[in-house]
Amino acid sequence: MNPRLFKRNKFSDLIAARHVLAIWLFFGMLNAYTMRTNLSVAIVAMVNSTGQDSDAQASADECGINATDTEEEETGDFNWSSYQQGVLLGAFYYGYTIMQIPGGWLERKFGAMRVYGGSILLCAILTMLTPAAAWLGFGAIFTCRFLLGFCQVYIKGPIFPSSYGMWGKWAPPLERSRLISFSQSGVNWGSIVAMSLSGVLSVALGWESCFYVFGIISLFWCVFWFFLIWDIPDSHPRISEEERSYIVNSITTNVKKSGWRVPWLSIFKSPQVWGLTIGHFCSSWGSYTLLTSLPQYMDQILGFNLGANGFMSSLSSLAIWTFKVFYAWLADYTRQRYIMSTIQVRRVLTSLGMFLPAVFLMMGGQMGCNRGLAVLFITISSGFSGCNTPGFKVNHVEIAPKFGGILFGIANTAGSIAGSLSPLVVGAATAEENTREQWQKIFGLSALIYVIGGIAVLLTLRVDEREWAKDKEARQKDNTQQTDIMVFDNVGFEKTESGSEDDIYKHQKHE
Repeated sequence: MNPRLFKRNKFSDLIAARHVLAIWLFFGMLNAYTMRTNLSVAIVAMVNSTGQDSDAQASADECGINATDTEEEETGDFNWSSYQQGVLLGAFYYGYTIMQIPGGWLERKFGAMRVYGGSILLCAILTMLTPAAAWLGFGAIFTCRFLLGFCQVYIKGPIFPSSYGMWGKWAPPLERSRLISFSQSGVNWGSIVAMSLSGVLSVALGWESCFYVFGIISLFWCVFWFFLIWDIPDSHPRISEEERSYIVNSITTNVKKSGWRVPWLSIFKSPQVWGLTIGHFCSSWGSYTLLTSLPQYMDQILGFNLGANGFMSSLSSLAIWTFKVFYAWLADYTRQRYIMSTIQVRRVLTSLGMFLPAVFLMMGGQMGCNRGLAVLFITISSGFSGCNTPGFKVNHVEIAPKFGGILFGIANTAGSIAGSLSPLVVGAATAEENTREQWQKIFGLSALIYVIGGIAVLLTLRVDEREWAKDKEARQKDNTQQTDIMVFDNVGFEKTESGSEDDIYKHQKHE
C-alpha cells in the first residue's frame, strides 16, 4: 500500500502517528543532549579559575595569536582542579557505557514507550538536582552525573536502544532511513542548543539556570510523550486503520509477539553484528575526538578564543544534522524510485560517512595556520560523518527487527568505549609536546580508524533479516517463497544477499 494514498481520521487527519513518534523522538533526543552537554559549558562558570595553577591557565598558540584573554574574569564557586574537572566531565560516560546492552533488554521487557519516557524523566530530575549536588560536594555531583549517564543509556543507553526498538515496530522499510535519521538528528540540535544557550544562561541567570531550565523543559516533554506515544501500531488509540494496516503489512516480522528468546550466541557469532560494532567504535572515535578535543585544538593551535570555540562546535553539529537529514531523504527516494537497491544505498552512504571524513580530517590537520581552511575541512569532515546514520546505523532494525534495540546497545557500547578512550589518547599525545605535528598525528590516527571501520562494515553489511532473528513461522514462510525468488533469477534478475526485499524492488522496476 502506498503511504501517500491512505486517508486519516480524527487526530490523524493532521499528522500520521508514525510522524508524531518521529517528532517526539527528535525532541526527546534534543532534551537528552542538552542535559548531557550543558555541564561542558556551565563548568567554565562554576570553577574558580583564579585557583588554578598558572601553567594550566597559560595558552600560547602556535600560530602566533594569543588566545588567552588577560582581562580580569569573574571567578566561580568551586576550586576543582583540572584533573577533577576531567573526572567530572567523564562521569557521564562511566554510567553511560554500563547500560548499553541492558537498555535494549529493558525495551523488550517493559516497552520502549515506558523505558524511553522514564529515562528522560529521571534525567530531568537528576539535572535539576545537579546544582544542589554541586554544593554538597564533589562526590555528590559526580554521582549525579554518573546516574545521568546511567539513565541515558536509553538515548544512548536506554534511550537509543529503545528508540531503535520502537522503529523496528513503527518504521515501514522504505521510510526507515528518513524516520530514524530525522529522530536521531535531535542529538545534533541538542548539542547546538546546549552550547549556544548555556553560556548565555550562565551569564544572565547564573550557572544553576543551565540545569533548571533544561530539566524543566524535559519534564514538559515527558507529559506529552506519555499521552501521545504507544509501543506498537496495533495498540495506538488514535491511529487510522489505513496507516495501521500499511505499517503492519509492510513490516513482515511479527514484532508484537512477546516472550522471544534472545539468541545471544547467534548474535555474537554474526559477522554482521561484529561489522556494525566495529563500525560504531570507529565512527565514534572520530566523532568524539572532535567533540571533546576540538576546542583545545582551536585554542592552543589555531588561536581561537572560547566564544569562537562554542560557535565552531555548533557549526560542526549543524553540518552533521544537515548531511544526515539530506542523505536520509536521498536514501529513501532512491529506493522508492527503484534507482538503487537497499544494499547499494547502505554501501554508498557508509563509504561517504567513513572514508570522506578521514580525507577531510587529514586535510584539516595539514592546513597549518590557515584557520579558515582548517575549520572548513574539519566541518566538512563532521558533516559527512552524518551519512553513517542512513548508511549503516539503521541496519540493526533491518537484520533483526525484533532485536534492533539489543543490537544497537551492543554496537553503541563499543562507541561509548571509543568516546572514553579517545580523549585519553589526545591527552597523552599532547601532554609533553602540544604542537601542530602532534595534532596531525592525532587526526591521522582518527582517519586511519575511520577507514578500518568503513572496510569492516562494507565487508559484512547485509540488509535482509538474519535467520537467527526469525521465528519458526517466518522461516517456514521464507521456504515457501523460495520458488518465487528463483523465478526472479530465471528471468534474468541477479539474486543478492539483501534478500526478498531487494528482489521485489528489482521485479517491480522490471515491470
